[in-house]
Amino acid sequence: MKKNITLIFIVLLFVGSILCAGCNTYAEPELILNSTLQKVHVSPETQEITYDVTVDVTNKGGNNAYDVSVMVIVSTPKDLPEYRFVNDNFEVGTVPKQETISVSRQVTLQMTDSNFDLLSQGTRDAEIEAKVTRVTSNIMG
Repeated sequence: MKKNITLIFIVLLFVGSILCAGCNTYAEPELILNSTLQKVHVSPETQEITYDVTVDVTNKGGNNAYDVSVMVIVSTPKDLPEYRFVNDNFEVGTVPKQETISVSRQVTLQMTDSNFDLLSQGTRDAEIEAKVTRVTSNIMG
């Protein structure tokens, strides 16, 4: 009877060490963002410029990324007077490992007279910034 209990404990110890070794090799998703901005409409009456915003989300990690959400900020250059910005959340969804998902949307940036003149004539360009706001993954990959 004592040998059976010892044998069971040895088997449990062996199985536990294998499970722990598998958990130690868990790799998180590694998301890389590449965002682009293209002017599509200029409205002098309202001093608004509409841009096509595209965000490419690449998962370079060894695990899938689920429920990915990205926040994008489109703004006037920070060194100009009357800094203005607009932000939008892009729901990306699932990004499988070693793949790229692209999401696009139009955003409209309203600004002051002087900034509108600079940006609408192409003297200055709007700035874009993208950040991951949500991502989940699981241990199974």
